[in-house]
Amino acid sequence: MKKIISLLLSLTLVLSLAVPALAETWQADDFTLQIPDGMYRLSPDLSQDDPAWALAGVADPAAKIEDYVDMGVLVNFVSQDKGTSISIMQRTSDYAVNIHSLALLDEEKKAQVLADLAESNNEDLTITKDWFPAGDILFYRVRLDMAGESPMHELLYGTIINGYALNIDIFGGEEPISPQQEAMMEDLVKSIQFTNITEKPLPDPMDLTSTLVLLALLLVSILVPLVYVPVKSKRDKREKARLAEQLSEYHRTHGANEAEGQILFQNRTDCTKEAIHTFSYFQAYVKNMGELIFGAMMCLVMLGTSFLLDAEWWIKLIAAGVTVYYAYKIIAMPGAVEKIQLKVYGRGPSQTAQYIFYPEVFRVSGIQSTSVVPYFQITDVRRRGQYLYLYYGPDNAYMVDQYGFTQGEFEEFQQFIREKTGKK
Repeated sequence: MKKIISLLLSLTLVLSLAVPALAETWQADDFTLQIPDGMYRLSPDLSQDDPAWALAGVADPAAKIEDYVDMGVLVNFVSQDKGTSISIMQRTSDYAVNIHSLALLDEEKKAQVLADLAESNNEDLTITKDWFPAGDILFYRVRLDMAGESPMHELLYGTIINGYALNIDIFGGEEPISPQQEAMMEDLVKSIQFTNITEKPLPDPMDLTSTLVLLALLLVSILVPLVYVPVKSKRDKREKARLAEQLSEYHRTHGANEAEGQILFQNRTDCTKEAIHTFSYFQAYVKNMGELIFGAMMCLVMLGTSFLLDAEWWIKLIAAGVTVYYAYKIIAMPGAVEKIQLKVYGRGPSQTAQYIFYPEVFRVSGIQSTSVVPYFQITDVRRRGQYLYLYYGPDNAYMVDQYGFTQGEFEEFQQFIREKTGKK
């Protein structure tokens, strides 16, 4: 019996030496990997009271967990001698979602992916990049070696699959990555098995529709000013040319500064800086209210839609840029008008406009050389506060103060000018 027991114990010992211990498996949502021997396992969901933190040399587990979450670390393997730290990181981005899987790319696009990885102009930093196939999965391999006063060494394997980037990173710090660590990384990468590989989803028709709508809004927001401004300018020029020709014809038959008939109204208006300032705000905001509302609504709809529908970043950037440009133009409009008006009124000998209104024309002096203006030259009539604005161009008007009448009443003058110009 003793001989039989000794034989069985010897056989058991031989079998235990011949059969290696099975490596421990770590499992994520859609892949598994073999944990290297002699490693502490740290992760964002590991309790802060777990002794593994202290054994791995982590003094502040809460801060480490926060770093893991920020970096997208699923699990961090730390050797018992604390000399090796391997992080498994998973990050989702628009770039990864668009590629979905490296296996779907042709050679040209794969080369572009490799070229986009870890670029630097630092002469002390050496970057080596190549491909590392592991079964059916293609990994990129990036080695970084920093020389100089602050040496640094890092080795990273990664792939893009299922719409996310999976990176396996070993940070050597000041110490170069050893051959043993390289072999450990290769074995770990080769052990990765994906339990579920998804197909690249087809584009969402709603996303495509939203993108097209946003692009249309962007196009309209950009093209409307580009088309409207030249068209409006050309229209204004035609109107000025027509009025100039009509005025020349009137002067040929009636004389340049001749006024016939009895004086119906007389007015003196002080064209002070305050009065010009008031006109500038009226011209910028009230007279052009329709255009401002249209532009503001376009910007708000475009900007709101781009963020509510979570459009591409470049569409959001363009929408924000167009909105900021419109806002700047709106804010700057009164100042631009005021500068022009100050120049116009600054040319005359006086800041007081003197008006004499006859049955067919009115005479203006003071703010300019004395001139006679037929009523058909008035293109628009507007009232704001105490002033009546007699427009003789799209952006210029004679200011008539309702309290400045020395002959006639303001209410009668309103009725008179309405009849003469046909403007309400």
